[in-house]
Amino acid sequence: MGSSLESRESFALSSLRLENFRNYCALELSFGEGFHVVHGQNAQGKTNLLEAVHLLSTTRLLRGTKDSDAISHGCTTCKLEGEVGRTSVSIELEVGVRKRAKINGLGLPRAADLIGRLPCVCVSSLDLAIVSGDPSERRLFLDLELSQTHPAYLQHLTLYKRALEQRNALLKLANDSYVDPESFEVWEAQLAEHGQALRLFRLAFVTSLAEIAAGVQADLGEGESLSLTYAPKDEAELQSALAQTRNHDLLRKTTTIGPHRDDLQISVAGTEARYFGSQGQQRSCVISIKMATLQLHAKRLGKAPLLLLDDILSDLDASRRKQLSAWVVKNAGQVILTCTEKELISKKILDKASLFKVECGVVTKE
Repeated sequence: MGSSLESRESFALSSLRLENFRNYCALELSFGEGFHVVHGQNAQGKTNLLEAVHLLSTTRLLRGTKDSDAISHGCTTCKLEGEVGRTSVSIELEVGVRKRAKINGLGLPRAADLIGRLPCVCVSSLDLAIVSGDPSERRLFLDLELSQTHPAYLQHLTLYKRALEQRNALLKLANDSYVDPESFEVWEAQLAEHGQALRLFRLAFVTSLAEIAAGVQADLGEGESLSLTYAPKDEAELQSALAQTRNHDLLRKTTTIGPHRDDLQISVAGTEARYFGSQGQQRSCVISIKMATLQLHAKRLGKAPLLLLDDILSDLDASRRKQLSAWVVKNAGQVILTCTEKELISKKILDKASLFKVECGVVTKE
């Protein structure tokens, strides 16, 4: 199942610089290839460090807060910069201003244009929502992962969201004044064009992911099968369906069909994990899905993405920790792992790892 760490080429972050990000007033770190273990007590800044890397990779914070919430208390701006190969990537956050991104010092039209420079797969306790949460959590997972590896998907997603906002605005306006049907048709045509593209990308991704995830689950799980199915909310041709549901949508003042309402069905041992899976089963599903995503991205990109593991070992029993650690050693490239107790980490990882201790926003390399 994949090549070993020693022979696997991977995307790698070689350095990280932070200014006024969360509880880091100033931080400079260097990273090599392979494993990096960041340890320390709770609320010292371990997850903040991982979140900074995630932000540089995906332009999104790990935790669902406003960008400005990540700026250190009492400050109005913060800056994050990383080196990926010979490329410098940076993001600036400022209160009341949209985030700005640069590559090698040159400003990008949109922060989202940074996506794909440092592909990563992140696993944290928050990811349990992919299985147990609302469909929006699973759509976000699909959007984030596909945007990192398929620039065309990100373009279709951006244009779809713009058309959706315009149609929804017209639906609200039409409740107070007359709106020419042609105004709807313009945006419905764009929703149909880009929505169909999104669905094709998602279907292909989930089909490939499902096969790999089933194998990972067999390795990491306890003999329980895992299946993934992309579930469109409607099967009709999208443009005609939007026209047919327009009166219905006018009453609700929102667009009720399309990819923004689709779901990803996750089943374990033949039952839907969201409703019938135990928390242990749900956690195993998330880990299997994320590890399968790592493999799928590596196959697509020709190099393994950066793997971020945020204190997930403490949630697993000894057997699962051992299985996951062995899988990661065998399949991952560069890994940044946080934990409160180094004793939970396998010797196979510790022997290969660079160690960093975090205390009150100060990181010390051991």
